[in-house]
Amino acid sequence: MAATLGLSAYIDVPTYLRSPVNQETVTLLGLNTTLSAGSTPAGTTALGVVSSTGWAVGTAWLLDGPYSEIVTITGSADGTHVTLAAPGTQFAHGLGASISQAGTAGSLAETLLRASAWVENYCQQGTGGGDRSLYAVARTERWGMPSTRAYIDRDNVVAVMPGHFPVQSVSALSIEFGQGQSLSLDVSQLEEMTVGRMVEVPYLLAGGPTVGQQLFLDTVGLSRTRRQWAVLSYVGGITPGSIPYDVQQAAALIASEVLGQRRNPTGAAEYKLGKLDVVQRQRGDAVGDSILLLRARDLLQPYRSEVW
Repeated sequence: MAATLGLSAYIDVPTYLRSPVNQETVTLLGLNTTLSAGSTPAGTTALGVVSSTGWAVGTAWLLDGPYSEIVTITGSADGTHVTLAAPGTQFAHGLGASISQAGTAGSLAETLLRASAWVENYCQQGTGGGDRSLYAVARTERWGMPSTRAYIDRDNVVAVMPGHFPVQSVSALSIEFGQGQSLSLDVSQLEEMTVGRMVEVPYLLAGGPTVGQQLFLDTVGLSRTRRQWAVLSYVGGITPGSIPYDVQQAAALIASEVLGQRRNPTGAAEYKLGKLDVVQRQRGDAVGDSILLLRARDLLQPYRSEVW
């Protein structure tokens, strides 16, 4: 289980506009501003903004890291507030969060959310049935062992590779045996290996075993081969508000790839317009990805999970 997350945004509108992407964005923005309030609680229907210029009744995108969301603007009381349809915001938001609306030819904010989803799908952190977010929130995961995700090594050290990394902290680790028995390990003995991708804890109990647990250990005991389960509670991922530049740059490149389809909607490998001659991908590249996507993949490689 994980804390409630919204839509993920690894880049917002102001950051994209500061990037040297050379994309036309005027037609993709109506209202384009940021929140002026220091702390906006969930359920807010009156948002303080730096400027309400360009607002229109309809959809707006609030890009705020792991708590991004889509709201509906119904009005503007003055030049520094917009009114939202009930029930208002789903999450709390802070000063400087980006809020924008679509322009005449689409929405830049929605494109950035699509690019962020591409980032998550490529990195493959988490599980297919769970959240793919790269952001650090409290999570509890249960992994079968022995497996590539969890196992006991020959020194009786329990090793677990969480679904999200880098690991920031671990609050609990236990082993379940499937007979209604579990053992809680002493996570104060924790070691973090391979740049926060793996957690190792020596087989030391957090407290004395119960009578039932002691009987189970005396008769069956831990095994490196018998089916067991590791349950890990931890915080892992990128700290919200501190997105690494390489992740931001990857999201910007992917968004530019999407926006570039406006000029090349058929996805042609090559086209000419008068003296303009554009080649969309490297010659001889069997993958078919553009230069932008190839660069994005390289930037995201440190955040990509190789274990599924």
